[in-house]
Amino acid sequence: MRILYLLIFSLCWTTSTIAQVVQDDSLYQEEIIPVISLTESDFDDVIDEGTSGLLTASKDVFVQVTDFNLNAARFRFRGYDSENILLHMNGIAMNDLESGWASWSAWGGLNDVTRSQEVNSGLEATNYTFGGVGGGVNIDTRASVQRKQVRATYTATNSNNYNHRAMLSYGTGLMQNNMAISAMVSRRWAQEAYVEGVFYDGYSYFLSVDKKFDRHLLNFTFLGASQKRGRQSGTVQEMYDLAGTNYYNPNWGFQNGEIRNSRVANRHQPIAMLRHDFDINEKTSITTTVSAQDGVNGSSSLDWFDAADPRPDYYRRLPSFVDVSTEVGLENKLAIEQIFRENQAARQIQWDNLYEINRNSIDANFSTTEKRSKYVLMERRFDSFKGNFSSTLNSVISEKVNVQGGLNYNYFKGDNYQLLLDALGGDYIINLDQFAERDFPGDNDIIQHDLDDPNRMIRVGDRYGYDYQSIIHKAEAWGQSTFSLGKTKLNLGANLSQTTFWRNGITRNGKFPDSSQGESERANFTNYGIKAGVSHGFNNRTFFVANAMHLTRAPFFRHAFMSPRTRNQLVPNLTSETITGAEAALLYNSPNLKAKAGAYYTTFQDQTEIRNFYHDDLNTFVNFIMTGVDKQHMGLELAAEGKIVAGLTYQFGLSLGQFIYNSRPNAIISQDNNAALLNDGKTVYLQNFYLPTPQIAGTAGIQYETPSKLIVGINANYFDGLWLDFNPDRRSFEAIEVDDINNAIVEGSELWNEIINQQSLPSAYTIDISVRRNFKLKDDLYLNANLNVDNILNNQFVSNGFEQLRFDFENKDVGIFPPRLFYARGINYFFNFSLTQRL
Repeated sequence: MRILYLLIFSLCWTTSTIAQVVQDDSLYQEEIIPVISLTESDFDDVIDEGTSGLLTASKDVFVQVTDFNLNAARFRFRGYDSENILLHMNGIAMNDLESGWASWSAWGGLNDVTRSQEVNSGLEATNYTFGGVGGGVNIDTRASVQRKQVRATYTATNSNNYNHRAMLSYGTGLMQNNMAISAMVSRRWAQEAYVEGVFYDGYSYFLSVDKKFDRHLLNFTFLGASQKRGRQSGTVQEMYDLAGTNYYNPNWGFQNGEIRNSRVANRHQPIAMLRHDFDINEKTSITTTVSAQDGVNGSSSLDWFDAADPRPDYYRRLPSFVDVSTEVGLENKLAIEQIFRENQAARQIQWDNLYEINRNSIDANFSTTEKRSKYVLMERRFDSFKGNFSSTLNSVISEKVNVQGGLNYNYFKGDNYQLLLDALGGDYIINLDQFAERDFPGDNDIIQHDLDDPNRMIRVGDRYGYDYQSIIHKAEAWGQSTFSLGKTKLNLGANLSQTTFWRNGITRNGKFPDSSQGESERANFTNYGIKAGVSHGFNNRTFFVANAMHLTRAPFFRHAFMSPRTRNQLVPNLTSETITGAEAALLYNSPNLKAKAGAYYTTFQDQTEIRNFYHDDLNTFVNFIMTGVDKQHMGLELAAEGKIVAGLTYQFGLSLGQFIYNSRPNAIISQDNNAALLNDGKTVYLQNFYLPTPQIAGTAGIQYETPSKLIVGINANYFDGLWLDFNPDRRSFEAIEVDDINNAIVEGSELWNEIINQQSLPSAYTIDISVRRNFKLKDDLYLNANLNVDNILNNQFVSNGFEQLRFDFENKDVGIFPPRLFYARGINYFFNFSLTQRL
């Protein structure tokens, strides 16, 4: 709190002492930030980043008002996952082909040079792509469109990512020699961020060079962001209570007095782009871009062989696992609780103990002098190479007809493997499958991860375990026409795409010697899309818009294989999914009021979902595969922003949605260490279960600008209809079956409801404030300072969580595997200070 008081005092002091205040300057106008708009969120690409922040620069008033203000509860635009919003850079599709997810991490920290964006929300027509059901973003990195300036920025924050950020950017604009140069570097860091054990170490860089000649403009862009970040994991409420904090993190412990996090995200995948703009004439232009992206993307984790689980929140370690049916058991439970509460080390990873165990571990079967580690730190790698081509035509046929179209080709090769990072005091491990060794004793072939190099001694820097490539090709052609008929405008569009992918196994697995190495069967999908829209202006301020889209989409690679870590087997009867969406809205736009009242309806049909988890009873990883997954998204969007009196403005946004599963999928379970399926297919009763994003979310705020251009704002945000992500295996007949079909738990009983019902989360709210001021120090030299303080009431609510993908089928004890939860950040601040020299 002292830091907050000092920052507020410093900002107010600066406001009262700077003499020259910006009055009416383009810099001041361009830099206005919505009330309580924080910075970007950087996550590793292994998980879906959600949709918050993707559409920030949208002209849609609803998106402008809600996009960042509702981020505390991970609100998603229309409940969509990020694969439904298409992210582009210079016309190149940047969504990951393997998962479909959109990620900003590859250029995180490059805020100043990624501001030039064309943003389309929902189903409206776009100039650079056919579009997704959630819209799209195209970032323009050309040096000639960057601001002609030098800017230095420093940020201090207690966000969950970094505490400090320094940025320096430079842009020449288009010079007399018809060249333009733009460059930027940034650094973000934190020894420990908002959550204990979470650190951040990131560097970002950017260079863009333009050369204009005749009707051509050639651009070269090279950018990248190197990031290492200690990760937070959700845990059970019992551990939060024992730790006495809602921000307990089980991933770290002390080693030689220093904090060490076991789960570190490590990513650096630079991008090189060459773009050519050709103005054929005044009415027609073609933009063509080629790009390549390569690098490292991984996440570390502890691994162990023939040893106890070292995680401090492993359920068998917790007091709740103790049998309290006897007096001795109760005493043991109370004693363990006391240890967890009073001894921080009991709630942490015991690094020194792991080292001690490894130093005393000798296996005479492989080495009599070196130590065979029982515990190691490994990294799951998701490295990839991406090669892309895009060419887009824009042409004004006449005053009433515009045409856009394009050709795209995307190539993806992913390297998926495990890497030994640290032997933790030992010297090596053996490349064996410990689960197969237990299940198939005496069979030296079946336990090998690599039959062609059996019993290999793995040392730091070596690959081990699974090792395979994901190879994906996608080609697309699309076209669109816009027709102006007086006050009415129509648009029609279509696309056609071809997707082919396969798995290439690098090693020959002992459990699947004939189906693990080499290339799998090729999966081929031809897909199409059609869209249409109409807008009508009743007058210069009031408009009606309506859009519709129907498309098919190939399944993503990550949901296409039964067990990609071990074999080439595709999911049976793999099909494309079908997406249908419609939206309509009434818009009002005047100098003093912008408003929207809209509705939307979207269905996703025939999706395939795979959830991977470790099965305690089987002691192996399993893959829970659901096919025939349908979802329904529908709701209302209301928003307004306007002027109350001179200097006083307001904003309001409300999302009333229903995002649910709309089918009863079929599920099968495959194992990594056995070709046999755990079941032949069972019905999962998911119909009307909610997706884990707020079904209702709203924000309202006011902002006052003083005559001296000091801007103060306050926002209130509300969230309701929050639900935990659920374990689908619990929503099957087997979960409520006791002995046989005639002996099941009584429907509607307390136990039946406890097993079947989805768990809701309490509604929540936050209040945020912001203070901002810009100053003109002298000609072309500007100072900008802003302070945002979010959740000033320190409302620490469960923002999201998930049920564990394990269930006690024998005893029906729901409590043995309680859900893992994440809490929204309490009071947090973001102070930004920048100095800009216009050139």
